[in-house]
Amino acid sequence: MSNTTPASPDPANTPVQGPPPGYDQPPPGYPQQPPPSGYYQQPPPGYYQQQPPAPRNGIGLAAIIVGMAGLVFGLVPLTGFIAIILGLTGLALGLAALGRVRRRQATNKWTTRIAVLVSAGAMALGIWGMTIVFGAVEDLDEGLDCIAEADTPEQIEACE
Repeated sequence: MSNTTPASPDPANTPVQGPPPGYDQPPPGYPQQPPPSGYYQQPPPGYYQQQPPAPRNGIGLAAIIVGMAGLVFGLVPLTGFIAIILGLTGLALGLAALGRVRRRQATNKWTTRIAVLVSAGAMALGIWGMTIVFGAVEDLDEGLDCIAEADTPEQIEACE
């Protein structure tokens, strides 16, 4: 009696076999199952799915920044001119950005609306500041004219 045991096959030399044919197909008469969620489905050959363009929010962001700078300049009456210029620029940028929002090229609707309001506020503060400055300059001019025409100290005192 010979005691020979068959040699176990070497796993490194054993060819890897896939599932038998038709293993991943449903039995006849059953519908094809969709892949589980999370699996990527490839589009049909020759079909290229174009990525939607990235939103273009830069103009709306620039509008709110310029408008806020205009508000800061509008708080100082001497810089009313700068506030008006920045307010007009912010308003133009904000309206252009609203056009992009309506055409669905941008997604920052509320930022753009706030930018238009802030820019209008900067223009209002600029006009208010210019009114104060022009009123003060006019009062100064009238006071200096009165002093120049005064001959006596009593007339100078009356100019105040």
